[in-house]
Amino acid sequence: MKITRTIILLVLVCALVPGCAGMSDQNRTKTEGTAIGAVAGGLLGLVVGGEKGAAIGALAGAGVGFLVGNEVAKRKQAYASSEDFLDAEIASTQEFNATTLAYNKKMAKDIAALEKESKSLRSKYDKGKVEKSSLVAKSEALQKRIDENAKLEKTLAEELEVQTAILAQERKGRPADDQYIARLEKEVKTLQKNLETLREGSTQLASIDQRLSV
Repeated sequence: MKITRTIILLVLVCALVPGCAGMSDQNRTKTEGTAIGAVAGGLLGLVVGGEKGAAIGALAGAGVGFLVGNEVAKRKQAYASSEDFLDAEIASTQEFNATTLAYNKKMAKDIAALEKESKSLRSKYDKGKVEKSSLVAKSEALQKRIDENAKLEKTLAEELEVQTAILAQERKGRPADDQYIARLEKEVKTLQKNLETLREGSTQLASIDQRLSV
């Protein structure tokens, strides 16, 4: 019963979206972002901590959603038409993807080299051929790289959230086969894939760092 009541509350939050029809474009974007964020946050909280977790998650999600909606509205203000706006967002996402793709390719090469180097260094340390300081220095360098990845991950995740919100909003007022939506959707999927690759790289770097722990 508790779970059912929580789900009903989340459905009521969803009802905010249809009620936005009479608002200005900017206010509607903000409110829709709040509603979607509340539902997503609430469902996450429900899984983590039952009804209380859902309530906390809904509040947190509403805050995040409003920030995303506000960002979308701010970006739209700079363009006279939705087509110009979508063109700009497509170009921007393409730049994110090109940059991240290059970063991920370099990271893959670095990880391959670091795997060999760390195994050799650990073997030498275990045999008493190198000092502990050598492992510590390499670990510190690795941690810096992991921190850099974390910053990029955060940026990409935030941008992915904004672009996902843009897609959700713009789909409502455009044809099902709209070329702008199709192009942006393709770039957003690529961004998601690039973000996942980056996270996999971070996991590999952390594993290498663990090998160097003494």
